[in-house]
Amino acid sequence: MTTKQSDHVKTGLKLLGSGLLLFGGMLLLGLLLTKALLDTPIGHLDDSIERSLATNRSSLGNSLTFAGTQLAQPINVEIALVVMVIGLAVWSRRVLPPLFLAVAVIGESAIYFATSTLIPRDRPHVPRLGIGDVHASYPSGHAAASVCLYGGLVVLAWHFTRNRPLQLTLTVLAVVLPPVVGFARMYRGFHHLTDILAGLLLGGAWLSITTRVLLAGERTST
Repeated sequence: MTTKQSDHVKTGLKLLGSGLLLFGGMLLLGLLLTKALLDTPIGHLDDSIERSLATNRSSLGNSLTFAGTQLAQPINVEIALVVMVIGLAVWSRRVLPPLFLAVAVIGESAIYFATSTLIPRDRPHVPRLGIGDVHASYPSGHAAASVCLYGGLVVLAWHFTRNRPLQLTLTVLAVVLPPVVGFARMYRGFHHLTDILAGLLLGGAWLSITTRVLLAGERTST
């Protein structure tokens, strides 16, 4: 095995090990939310927020939150990822930028899927605006995906360009869009507040891991 191949193996093992640790942390948090904290002020707050949102729905709110949830709808994220990976490969003529974004989004999706499968939390007990697995409330995959997709673009902009307007624009979007997605999912009855926070935590943690492991020391004057 060459030195380069050895480095790639080490990088892969770092990602795998870190992902497993994050997965374990998400499982522990899920058990806390669905067992120990269910009948506590935190659990009651989750329920009261959802009831309040459902009670105060409006046609305008329904339309706006439908648009908000589309920002991280799985099929839309998948299409956007393919387009962005191809675009990054053509633009940079390097493997690392598109690989980073793919690992960030796909890795998050894998951890989310495994976590939601092993922690089958019921959706809020309010009418839902849309369809979805009734036992997949924890964590919010939409919130996590929005952090990794939009946040991943920010990381790439700051690591591989010196285009300040682009960097600042993407940073603002990455700060604003995940909470918008999270609120939209709560409004539409798919998640508790704690599910959204857990999704944001998952996305942020995995994005940080992939950045540290894959982009350590990477800077360019492009």
